[in-house]
Amino acid sequence: MNDIVTAENQIQSLITELYSIVSGPAGHQPDWKREAELFMPYAHMIRTSVDEHGDSKATVICAADYPENFEKIIAGRAFFEVEVQNIIEVFGNIAHAFSTYEAWRDVDRTDFIKRGINSIQFYNDGATWRIVNMIWDDERPGLQMAAKYITGNT
Repeated sequence: MNDIVTAENQIQSLITELYSIVSGPAGHQPDWKREAELFMPYAHMIRTSVDEHGDSKATVICAADYPENFEKIIAGRAFFEVEVQNIIEVFGNIAHAFSTYEAWRDVDRTDFIKRGINSIQFYNDGATWRIVNMIWDDERPGLQMAAKYITGNT
């Protein structure tokens, strides 16, 4: 297996684990210690949105502070986030993934919440891949997913 394929497989495993950590039934306690291990210590997570006037805004969260932010928003409710498609690109010790996700209120995916893209940057320190930064945006009126980011349309 060549180095690029190996890197892509390792990155895919990391992405899959990232989604599984935050997903669970009502009262689920994510493994925040494990999540911290997936990120570089200085990593940031950036939630983008638009305000009531349509102006863009970004909420920048240190990865170490994300558990508190997540728990405040989810408030013990069921939340299942799954990757439905991605595009991973690798060059040397850096990589990027555009990871399309869907969020659901139930494991059977009958109660839809949202869909969007996580843009995730990775660094390989010679031993493992870790997340450097992550920024995301959700679909909303006027912003719909392009076909190339939806499963089966690449």
